[in-house]
Amino acid sequence: MRQKSVKRRDFLKLAGGALLGAVATGAPRRDRFRVPTPFGPDDSPYDPNSQGEPTDLDEYDFILPRVRVVELPFKGRGKGPDVWNVRPGGDANLLRELSRVVRCRTKPIHAAIDWQPQYAFEGQFNAVVTFDDPDRLRHYPFLFMTGENHFEFSSDQKGNLKDYLTAGGFVLMDDCVVGSGGDFFYTSCFRLLEELFGRGSLRMIPREHEVFHNVFDLGDTGLPYLQYTGRRGTHGQNHGARGLFFGDRLGVFLSSTDLHCGWCDSHGVEWGPDGYRKTVQMGINIIAYALSH
Repeated sequence: MRQKSVKRRDFLKLAGGALLGAVATGAPRRDRFRVPTPFGPDDSPYDPNSQGEPTDLDEYDFILPRVRVVELPFKGRGKGPDVWNVRPGGDANLLRELSRVVRCRTKPIHAAIDWQPQYAFEGQFNAVVTFDDPDRLRHYPFLFMTGENHFEFSSDQKGNLKDYLTAGGFVLMDDCVVGSGGDFFYTSCFRLLEELFGRGSLRMIPREHEVFHNVFDLGDTGLPYLQYTGRRGTHGQNHGARGLFFGDRLGVFLSSTDLHCGWCDSHGVEWGPDGYRKTVQMGINIIAYALSH
């Protein structure tokens, strides 16, 4: 029997209700927390066996796809393109912590912890997407982008990103600035979103917003800003938390403070225990918000 199609908006609400229900009750994961395999348009049911389609959507409660972008080289510096896949251990740590707090089944990232490896090998992330493939994008309610360099999207990629966000998807964009580097990735994200949604569309997210309070109360902290332990200096550029809103719904969380580096530091070597704890809590709050709206 053909099941009824599930619109992306309904899929997001269902997934979010499951996650937040687990947080509120502290109950162990049960079948009622399972997220059903999503379907495509009403006239085209989702076929998990078709070429290029994910086949593991019904095995996990949450998957964290990395967005692959072709980055532009730093001007006058040696780093080249494709550092979109840096430090998979940060993603792995966040997923592990999320599964402990929410008691949900997250798809693991194997052979990665903290700062190793520096770059993910082929197939190491639990999912990789691009904005060239809108059919694949529709299966994932939450996407993660990070990088150090400027990047550019084609006109088709821009259109697919706009469609994904308008339909109810969520993207966490987190600039990875190292040492005295510039906020190149952040700037590219900012310009891209304002080109698609209009000047002034990216707004500061106030500390009163529920994304800072829904699972962990970060109202006093706001967006964590990493500071080196035992030596001078900070990490990243602090432009505050900026968001793209669709009515009352937050569809993009844009950070320049490098949350991802904080996720990599589970032993507190660089940022201390508090740096790791706060950035992981922020990541969990963002995921919980995205899946409940």
